[in-house]
Amino acid sequence: MHHTTDFMTPDLATTSNMVFDELDAATMDATATNDTNKQHCNTAPPSRYASAPYDEQQTNMPLLTPISPCYTIESDASTATMSITGQYRNIEYSYHVDPKVLGTGHHGSVRECTDRTTGQRYACKSIRKNDPNVKPGGLAREILLLREMKHQCIVQSVDVFEDADYIHLVTDLCSGGELFDKIIERSSSSDNGMPCFDEQEAAHIMYQILTAISYMHEHGVVHRDIKPENILFETTDVDSPIKIIDFGLARKHDEESPMRTVVGTPYYIAPDVLKKSYNKSCDLWSVGVIAYVMLSGYPPFNGPDNSEVYSAVRRGRYRFPSADWCHTTRESRDFIRRLLQKDPTKRMTVDQALNHPWIIRHTSNVVEMSDDNRQDDASVEIVYHQDRSDSVIVQLPSSPSRPAPRPGVAMFTDVL
Repeated sequence: MHHTTDFMTPDLATTSNMVFDELDAATMDATATNDTNKQHCNTAPPSRYASAPYDEQQTNMPLLTPISPCYTIESDASTATMSITGQYRNIEYSYHVDPKVLGTGHHGSVRECTDRTTGQRYACKSIRKNDPNVKPGGLAREILLLREMKHQCIVQSVDVFEDADYIHLVTDLCSGGELFDKIIERSSSSDNGMPCFDEQEAAHIMYQILTAISYMHEHGVVHRDIKPENILFETTDVDSPIKIIDFGLARKHDEESPMRTVVGTPYYIAPDVLKKSYNKSCDLWSVGVIAYVMLSGYPPFNGPDNSEVYSAVRRGRYRFPSADWCHTTRESRDFIRRLLQKDPTKRMTVDQALNHPWIIRHTSNVVEMSDDNRQDDASVEIVYHQDRSDSVIVQLPSSPSRPAPRPGVAMFTDVL
């Protein structure tokens, strides 16, 4: 049963979670001057993990723009005298915003909205500006990065509105739900060692995620919070395209010096991020974790609380239990292994991941894999350390339901 392993539920994809770590000094000065700011899947969600030093400053971030007060008596004066975008606009003039909340987070909520002229439906994420965890510079950075991203697998920015109290981000509406919800649904119903997602579907989703990450990295953007909650299906169709959302922790990075701010979400955060010295390859580690979760229904690095999860990530030791992985291919496990490398220099790049045999096999017109590529022996479990020579093979005793391996049958270690 895939759902027997504890999997603490991270935050909802719809949360804005505006924890920002890169504020330029002028923005901070302006703010200071003007401010008068599976224990199963029903356990409390771990929060996005972030620290807030000033080591990743953005020199091109717009400053807060003082404007003439145009707020009601009920509005807070300290928020009304400052603008993130430099212009107040009433979203209700252009869009009808449905009062029904599609999702909520620590700093905002998401609703459906309809263009009053065209009738087109969109999503509207509303972020309260006076939330103490919402940093103006970081919020401005998210808006700029989202506007810059133009890729079919990245949610598109449509418009931005600001009033005295809120920033409203209008984006594509994805009606198919989160990848996280599909994982939970399938892991709770899977049995007999079958994968949570079949490999054809999993590889197709992985391919779309990787093409989006390739686009981001080519444009010097690191997402830093790739996780199933931030991957939405555009429609409810079986073969729906995906969209990556939430650029709240994303930033520009030129590779000249490592990033040092610890940001991310438990389970998906890379060990090099926890070491405070990392680059864009942190996104590829997260992809490896997602691939593992999609095929098994549970994360490779787990623990009863965030601290234990981080410790497990730092150790980098994980398993492919035979009961859950016996129906998977060696190529799928090799794909995961080559992404879950503690040493980022040994981790696959996004281009290498896109050209991995597992991805190529399932995203081209190649004939389906033969059964010879599937694990025939259910009595072997491999425990991964980061060095292949340090891997441990656990041989379980034979039984009528678990036959002894046939001579010459390839084990997990053949390609690992």
